[in-house]
Amino acid sequence: MSEQESRAGHRPGASVGDPADGRAEQAPGARRDRDRDPGLAGDLARAFAGPGGTPAGRARPAPENEPLLGRAEALNLAAAPDAEVSGAGFGEPPFGSARRLPGAPRPTGPAPSVAEAAPGPGTTGSGAAGADGADHSAVQLPPSPAMVCDAGGVVVHTNAALRRLAGSADPTGMRLPQLLVGPDSDARLVRADRRLARVKVVRWNQPGDRTVVLLTPFPDAAPAPSDEAPALDLERATRSGTWTFDLQAGTLTRSEGLVELYRALGVRPDGPDGPIEGEQVERVCRMLRRGPDAAPEPTTAHSSEIRPEGGAVLSCRTRIDRTPGGAPLRLIGTVQDVSDRRRAESRAQRSGQRFADLVATITTGVAMLDGRGRIVDANPALCQLLDADLETLRGVPARSLSAEPQSDGRGGLPDWLRDPSHPEPTYRIESLPLLRADGTRVDCEVVVNAAPSDDGRPFWLLVVTDVGERRRAADVLREADTVDPLTRLPNRAGLLELADRLLAGPDAGRVAVVCGDVDDFARVNTGLGHDAGDTLLVELAGRLQRELPYHCTAGRLSADEFAVVCADVDEVGGPQALAAVVAGLLRGDVTVAGSPITLTASVGVAGRDAAVAGPQADARGPRGDDLLRSAEVAVREAKQRGRGTVAVAERGAVVPARRQLELEAELRAAIEGDALRLEYQPVVAPDGTVLSAEALLRWSHPVHGEVSPGEFLPVAQRGGLQRELDLWVLRTAATEAATWPRAGQAVAVAVNLAGLLPADPSFLADVTAIVEGAGLPWNQLVLELVETSLVALPRPALDAMSELVQRGVRFAVDDFGTGYSSLARLKELPAQTVKVDRAFVTGVGTDPADFALARAVVEVARAMGRKTVAEGVETAEQFHVLRGLGVDAFQGWLFARSLRPDDLHRVLRGGGLPTPATSATPADGTPGVW
Repeated sequence: MSEQESRAGHRPGASVGDPADGRAEQAPGARRDRDRDPGLAGDLARAFAGPGGTPAGRARPAPENEPLLGRAEALNLAAAPDAEVSGAGFGEPPFGSARRLPGAPRPTGPAPSVAEAAPGPGTTGSGAAGADGADHSAVQLPPSPAMVCDAGGVVVHTNAALRRLAGSADPTGMRLPQLLVGPDSDARLVRADRRLARVKVVRWNQPGDRTVVLLTPFPDAAPAPSDEAPALDLERATRSGTWTFDLQAGTLTRSEGLVELYRALGVRPDGPDGPIEGEQVERVCRMLRRGPDAAPEPTTAHSSEIRPEGGAVLSCRTRIDRTPGGAPLRLIGTVQDVSDRRRAESRAQRSGQRFADLVATITTGVAMLDGRGRIVDANPALCQLLDADLETLRGVPARSLSAEPQSDGRGGLPDWLRDPSHPEPTYRIESLPLLRADGTRVDCEVVVNAAPSDDGRPFWLLVVTDVGERRRAADVLREADTVDPLTRLPNRAGLLELADRLLAGPDAGRVAVVCGDVDDFARVNTGLGHDAGDTLLVELAGRLQRELPYHCTAGRLSADEFAVVCADVDEVGGPQALAAVVAGLLRGDVTVAGSPITLTASVGVAGRDAAVAGPQADARGPRGDDLLRSAEVAVREAKQRGRGTVAVAERGAVVPARRQLELEAELRAAIEGDALRLEYQPVVAPDGTVLSAEALLRWSHPVHGEVSPGEFLPVAQRGGLQRELDLWVLRTAATEAATWPRAGQAVAVAVNLAGLLPADPSFLADVTAIVEGAGLPWNQLVLELVETSLVALPRPALDAMSELVQRGVRFAVDDFGTGYSSLARLKELPAQTVKVDRAFVTGVGTDPADFALARAVVEVARAMGRKTVAEGVETAEQFHVLRGLGVDAFQGWLFARSLRPDDLHRVLRGGGLPTPATSATPADGTPGVW
């Protein structure tokens, strides 16, 4: 162990006491291992008592409250007859490099008292007074390495040369056999860093039973200095470190890399129970104590894991360093951080368990075959399919499962198993007959995956499906394809098949299709339950089947929607009369589950002339689907007129629906291709100062020209494009507003949101990314939300709005008074502005009701600390009335229509817009805060 490593030792712990009865006392609360020999501590204390730490002549008793820590116990190895080196410790050096484990035993041997003394005149080394009181420092030592030993072989005096050779440590108080190994003519000095220095030894007996020992180093005696930086770098790179425990001295040293590792992991290496390595030391020492049979071989290592607090996992491998004679000398441990490895193993184990659980829940049979083609595992579905339990299936050759004969050879593998080296190791067998446990056959589809296993042998994974069950299911589906399972009437496919057949015949001009939708049928399911709703549907189906005119076939399209295909509508009086008959059958009182229910139905009818052949229609004219779609459009028109009404589809009834789909696709392409644009309508203060500008979306279609927002916004709503539109508008408006000129304070941009709402989990993240990406200051953004979108917002949505408000964003409640949110709800919202809807503004100067409503909105907003903006202001009279009510800002054609970005720039540079309260555009000033 190098000097650098020895300096990483831990704090010294408590010494082991040695009471008269030979047993070490244990303080209250100290931990005792269950398998420790009760007399071991006392034996070790007696065996190791003497020099090496506390001088025997001044041995101190163990304090009563000092715990006996068994993990620091060592074996009495000094008594081994074949030990050549019984120890290498020099006690505890002044710099404290190697620390003694709490409860560690002391080396054995005679116990003469050795005390430090100042060198006498002419001496060159340290001096000490022995037990007989003699001053050994009086012995004159030569400049070469030398020391004085007493009659018991204990070093009592050394010179500086010896201490330098021994590694800058004072061996005074140690026994000579602990320092020198081998014959005097070619001996080895055991240095403090555990390295050996080759020396020649000369002894002179001195009066008083003293011996002077002179050491002559050989040319290679002084070990060459080693650069420990590479070793330290390696330990750091591998997140490892080493420790050494001297079995004679009972001292533990740690490498610098180990100390750094503990520090990086936040591990306390020395706790109240002793060093963290003590348990490993104790295990190995206990094995050594039980004898050679129990101790590990010199070439093997004892492994364990340390799991300190904090979740780290440390792997510790301990080997025994022995003398040339085989006696244990020290324990050397290697500690490595394996936390990541253990976590990876744990994840792999959990992943494997999840895979096993998944396979167990799959309703399709799964089996795994080993290299001999035998089943090693199977899921419950396969066990059920083959009518055998798992234990019965394990070990069964796949060849035995085949119901058909297999050719010989291939080591007993069936013909349908490919080798993993095949170019297509994953393949499907459409039909493979397998044998069940009772000898019956089952036709199965088998998907096979062949791959080599970890040991290189073949491995097969089988996915087995009962094809017979699939065929039975296909028969059921074929029946379900044309028949409604609840009412047993033809379903949509069956009706279309009938209509196509009639339209292809000679009487196609007399064919008609009627659709009937029960009004508000959901109330039956909600009030009486779905069973009652099904009973009602069966009753209505029976009515249609029994009472429809001849040539008419009833069917059920979905839920509460029925349809009738008539082969000759002239026989029943025409389309209007046929629709009235169907409406009458779906109308009336029906008793379900003891409750009377009054029903009405919206009915639509379409004849052959109502359907226009579309792009997909062939030369034969319209198909059954064209008539059915036209009738469904008529049903929607009937529902718009009111409950229980009838509508006849006009020619080209499906064209608007087709136009909706086409416009939806074109709008989606316009969003993706950035083919839209924005215009802005200013919001002004009474003096004409522009406070903000609302972004208005415009679409110039390449074919149809300008498309009105009233046309494409409903299309976006029905097609689910509102969120994409909001993101495009917000992104474009923020980018353009960041370039607006400043006249006084910055003008904010207002964006009306209809699809990107606070309740969206990504609302805050989307707004943040757009605003920060555009470089727009937060206080230049106003988000307008319609009143109906702010009803019953969850707490996360309110928190997201509050977060944006803290950054400087302002929220405005648009169209206030037209929705159904309560005043209490408005109070909870983090909105700073309320916009008075144009419905109240239009008649504010002439209609007392509008005046009262507008005043109420303004007063409520003022009471809640909100500012108000009046929308749709078009006349000076409206302006003056609203201003008198206390409205803070105004927006409408009276001031400006929507402006293109360049026109808005000119207005902002001009300082504002004229209002009825001003004769000209106001000069630059400080606009009011609203």
